[in-house]
Parts: sequence; structure tokens; C-alpha cells
Amino acid sequence: MKFRDDKGYVLYPQIGDRLDLICPPLDTARSTPEYEFYKLYLVSSREQADRCEVMGAPNIVLTCDEPTRERRFTIKFQEFSPNLWGHEFKSMHDYYIIGEIKGFHGVVC
Repeated sequence: MKFRDDKGYVLYPQIGDRLDLICPPLDTARSTPEYEFYKLYLVSSREQADRCEVMGAPNIVLTCDEPTRERRFTIKFQEFSPNLWGHEFKSMHDYYIIGEIKGFHGVVC
């Protein structure tokens, strides 16, 4: 995994690899009335990712909206999914995931 300031996280997974995404729980020891909710979307082009824009029906990968518990979501990079709602990934193809944060101060992408 590489982090590039101008491009975000860049991953080079192989078919069969897994990626765990974790929604952290609210830290009750230092809790504030504010809590941020996250949504991750799979978008179809680099342009959409650069503009942080979801076009058409949203392809939601993950929603972090339960502040009291940790939630883990695993993406398996596979060409065919046995799950009707599972994501499918082709080898040697670029995919982009963007995030939306909703909190006390509005929406940030």
C-alpha cells in the first residue's frame, strides 16, 4: 500500500486478495456529542474519484453509522461473486473508492 498526497491510497491487489475496512467505535472515554458517519462508494472512473462525485445509482461499499461498536467489512478481490450483491473485480483494471464523511460540521468528501 502506498499513500500519495495527490492520489490518496494506492493499492495493487491480486485476484484472491482481501482488504479489511474497519469502522472504529466512538471512544467513550473522550466522547463528544459529535460523531462522524462514513460512507464509501465504488466509482467507475478516475474523474469521478478526482471530483469526489457519485454518478448514477450509488455503489455503496460500506456505511459506518453505528458509533457504539466496531464494524469490519472485508472486500475480496474476485472476478465472480457467489453473493448477488457482491463486488466483482477484473484483473488489470483500475477501481476507485471514495469516502463521504457526515458529521457535526456538514459533509466532506
